[in-house]
Amino acid sequence: MHPVFADRTRLALYLVIWTLLALLLALLVVEPGRVSLFSAILLSIPPTIVYAFICLAAWYPSRAMPLRAARVWSLVLTHFLGALVLTGVWLLLFIGWARVLDRASGASNRAVVDDRSFVLIVIGFLLYLLTVAFHYLLMATEQARRVEKREIEVRMLAREAELKALKAQLDPHFLFNSLNSISSLCGSNPSSARTLTTLLAEYLRKSLRVGSADAISLSEELELASSYLAIERIRFGPRLEFAQQIDEAVRSFRVPPLLLQPLVENAVTHGVGHLLEGGVVQITASREGESVRITVENRCDPDRPSRPGEGIGLANTKRRVKTFYGETSRVDVLNEPDRFRVTLVLSPLPAARGEG
Repeated sequence: MHPVFADRTRLALYLVIWTLLALLLALLVVEPGRVSLFSAILLSIPPTIVYAFICLAAWYPSRAMPLRAARVWSLVLTHFLGALVLTGVWLLLFIGWARVLDRASGASNRAVVDDRSFVLIVIGFLLYLLTVAFHYLLMATEQARRVEKREIEVRMLAREAELKALKAQLDPHFLFNSLNSISSLCGSNPSSARTLTTLLAEYLRKSLRVGSADAISLSEELELASSYLAIERIRFGPRLEFAQQIDEAVRSFRVPPLLLQPLVENAVTHGVGHLLEGGVVQITASREGESVRITVENRCDPDRPSRPGEGIGLANTKRRVKTFYGETSRVDVLNEPDRFRVTLVLSPLPAARGEG
């Protein structure tokens, strides 16, 4: 289908422009005392609109000979011949329509066309060439849109591949730590080891259920975090507590699966786990303008051994946030002697993902 007919707005704009050209042409036809302005408009508009549709045929030679691929001489010759042929059609349209009007009204429209024939030929020639230029511009615009669409698709595929790679890196890291916990309990507390195995199986069942999705609700993510902490409570007992303060308005906010899990794991392993009296892992979530602020905070041992770098979990989270939400989101880390806090400031997702 011709691209002008494929878009109603584009077709309407095309016809409006040609109608304005017909009105300008009518001003050239007007002769005081011979032709009224109304008669000139009536003479000009119908042939011009018909010629507008005929000129759409320029799309086919233009598409067959792109500017970058066609030879200059063949390009010029083809459109020159096309201009000559369609200019002849344009003049015949005016002559035929003038005869129809003369028979209907007894006016002298044919004589006006004969007197203005040279001007009409020049205008018809130029209008065809302008239509050719319009089609090449249209082709360039369509090509630019296709290139942009391909670039967006490539970026989306690259982003999804990176997210899957990051999640694949996260899963074995968590399993390694969990299996180590089960191993340590098998000798000292077999009953707890069995309970831990059951909880781990339930947690993995939940994570597999949501893990194939690109995004889940914050409520589902918090449920996963709670399941993980239930596993860790087998190891730490009452030393480990969990608190949430979640704004109901953000529970449906979309996050990538297991976004909070490495942060909660770090809070337990490198925070509460070093305190004899234990501590609380606290998660808060609230609106901050158009964004959502999620905080994971825990107490720390001031004398805990220092760790070089950020660690796999935190680095992974930062990369996932940047990849999933874009540059406008961020991950802030507060590392004090007796407190560790990670804050995620997440921008609303694009419409393609939405806030479910």
